[in-house]
Amino acid sequence: MEATGRKYDLYSTDFRADPHGVFARMRAADPVLRQPGIDGETPIWFLTRHEDVAAVLMDDERFVRDPKLALTEEELAAQPTPPALAAIENHMLNRDGEDHRRLRRLVTKAFTPKMVEQLRPRIQAIADELLDAVEPRGAMDLSAEYAFPLPITVIAEMLGVPPADHARFQRWSDAIVSPVLEDDEMEAFFALMGEFVAYLTDFFAARRAEPRDDLVSALLAARDAEDALSEEELFGTVVLLIVAGHETTVGLIGNAVVNLLEQPEQLALVREDPTILAAAVEELLRFEGPVERSLNRWAATDVELGGLTIARGDLVIPILAAADRDPERFPEPHRLDVCRADTRHLAFGRGSHYCLGAPLARLEAQIALGTLFRRLPGLRLAVPRSELEWRATPGFRRAAALPVAW
Repeated sequence: MEATGRKYDLYSTDFRADPHGVFARMRAADPVLRQPGIDGETPIWFLTRHEDVAAVLMDDERFVRDPKLALTEEELAAQPTPPALAAIENHMLNRDGEDHRRLRRLVTKAFTPKMVEQLRPRIQAIADELLDAVEPRGAMDLSAEYAFPLPITVIAEMLGVPPADHARFQRWSDAIVSPVLEDDEMEAFFALMGEFVAYLTDFFAARRAEPRDDLVSALLAARDAEDALSEEELFGTVVLLIVAGHETTVGLIGNAVVNLLEQPEQLALVREDPTILAAAVEELLRFEGPVERSLNRWAATDVELGGLTIARGDLVIPILAAADRDPERFPEPHRLDVCRADTRHLAFGRGSHYCLGAPLARLEAQIALGTLFRRLPGLRLAVPRSELEWRATPGFRRAAALPVAW
């Protein structure tokens, strides 16, 4: 197929206001679809059925994250990676097989349910401190003043990043998840990534000279003791933990608040019985998770899917948000039901690349939502949902700002 036009709009303001309407049409008419990506040129296969999305996520032999496993030397040479990108992209999400397992093992210990549970008192304290600061005002931007600072503080403290640098990490993280298409945007992006790499270089040097009880010191020790991490892998792993460690949780908390405030009967169930909060978070993840699309895969061989042939080297993007509202998988998928019995969603992915931080994200969301609705019983959206502006970051789903009042 020639990449000359798109059948479905997946990038405009109108799409972001109601992506689920578009996904429903794709699922029904074109569940396996090839059309140009955000640049208007690169053809990508988009998958919207739960069955297909789950199958691709589980199949890391035929659908790979590392292009070296799918592309020829000539094809790779035609897509060189700039040095600033190489330093931040060398992480487990971009590897497969034993390489991926080796990198994942090094950080898994910090994110086991047992280790994460030990963070509960600190997460609770952060949530209360943030609400103490805004409660007398009667209004806030929930995204900027609550949903963002809570997870960034947690992951930064785990890594050992000083509080004074959290705002800089937000700028760098925003740059990493935002699409870059024009030359001037590319220039600004590489300048920011240069700053980020320089910061981390100094940070690593300081921790090598004076190790502390934090995750960066532990990763440095692993590298220096066994050479388990290369220098580039160390950069990539820390960048991944910073971005993945807060960006998705900001969206999870914000989306959950929007949808619960819009459906007061569901919010009442959570308020009346806080013991259902953990289950409610799973349904909120299914209903409108913060990660709309998985990272792209490359087909490592020709694969037939939905009666169509995906050729070796083709790009494939499974759309998690579409899969989690597939009526073939979930009855009444467009209805939020915090008491739904089966909420086995794909919001954290599935298979070998299943989200390492899922236990932490779940705990942060449960504490953030429980504390918010307990302390601010009159909470409401300060603008109609139709006026919310959704961030233009394909792959992620969250409002740019979330004005609330009480």
